[in-house]
Amino acid sequence: MVQDAGVANRPELAGTRRLLHVCLLAMSFGLALPAQTQSRVLIVTDVEGVGGVNNAEEQLLPGQRRFEESKRLLTGETNAAVEGALAAGAVEVVIWDGHDGSRTLSIDEIHPAAKLIQGRPTPANYYLSERRYDGILFVGQHAMSGAKDGVLAHSQSFSVAQITLNGKPVGEIGQVAAIAGHFGIPVIMLAGDQAACDELLALQPKAKTVAVKWLAGKASTQSLSHAEATKRIRQAAHDAVRSRSSYSPWKVSAPVELRFDYKPDPKAPPGTPARVRVYKGATVLEAYEQWLGQ
Repeated sequence: MVQDAGVANRPELAGTRRLLHVCLLAMSFGLALPAQTQSRVLIVTDVEGVGGVNNAEEQLLPGQRRFEESKRLLTGETNAAVEGALAAGAVEVVIWDGHDGSRTLSIDEIHPAAKLIQGRPTPANYYLSERRYDGILFVGQHAMSGAKDGVLAHSQSFSVAQITLNGKPVGEIGQVAAIAGHFGIPVIMLAGDQAACDELLALQPKAKTVAVKWLAGKASTQSLSHAEATKRIRQAAHDAVRSRSSYSPWKVSAPVELRFDYKPDPKAPPGTPARVRVYKGATVLEAYEQWLGQ
């Protein structure tokens, strides 16, 4: 035991073990061995965009009948993205548990090479800093409120009608992309429903996307099998990280106005105007600090 601990603490051997781990991952799903890119990525997760999730009353919150299934499916999709990033040479993969107040993933179920961010409140910088990561990957992401053919589409909450940045409608995808862009970081991949994929491509046309499901009826969906979804996510994450230098961040022009238009409150007296909240800043980060606090 003492000898093993000494070996684990030797940096040169730790690096060799990491390289061997990456090579084995690459060979395990037929990918070319990557160059040492030294890339670092952040995976932002949600649940509404996971394959097989389509019911707000059964699948989104703790205590609901199928919530444990949703967690399992999200974990599988997330770990597939981790595997793809590692196989492409990523030396650091951090996961931000972004659903339901950051209470959905578990450290004993995520990929052992990844790190997990959990907790509240969410900081205005979304855990980012100048070029802290080389790219952002979304897993389980949904489209913005009102999106055509969106599955469980909303923006922050189902009570919000629309969010805009300098008049441009954005959902959670655009908000993360904007803050990431402020710090010089591009969004390079997204896995979610088809409407979410289309939403990201409108901001980052070169991004890799995986549509794991799409609208099949008014509120029903057609999904890939979990095995097929994870296979495609793994490949997309690998390709996105390998080509990360070809992506450019999305920059929001200054000054910035972040506006929330809420849906009418059904409990309010008739004729009561819907709430509107406006936050302004010299930069997108300052606007978000007005909203979320510093």
